Amino acid sequence: MNKNITRFGYFLFLNGIILFGIMHLAISLYIPNLSGWSVPPGKLAIVLGEIISWVPYTLSIILLITGSLIIVRELYQISQRERNSSKK
Repeated sequence: MNKNITRFGYFLFLNGIILFGIMHLAISLYIPNLSGWSVPPGKLAIVLGEIISWVPYTLSIILLITGSLIIVRELYQISQRERNSSKK
């Protein structure tokens, strides 16, 4: 069971990285076509609004955070089990 949860965490983290990279590639390809931007939101926010990509960009960050939290939690539980088994 724990291996499946850990694999799921790695799966989420990897998909988050891939989606985040694709989004940054799309942003960097669109920036030369940007006609103008204002200082408070900046180039990133303007491009995300123009190419309607707030949802995938936010989803990639959520996937990264969720996957890393699952991985860290599972690794912490493994280390706790090893400590408890070594004390016995």
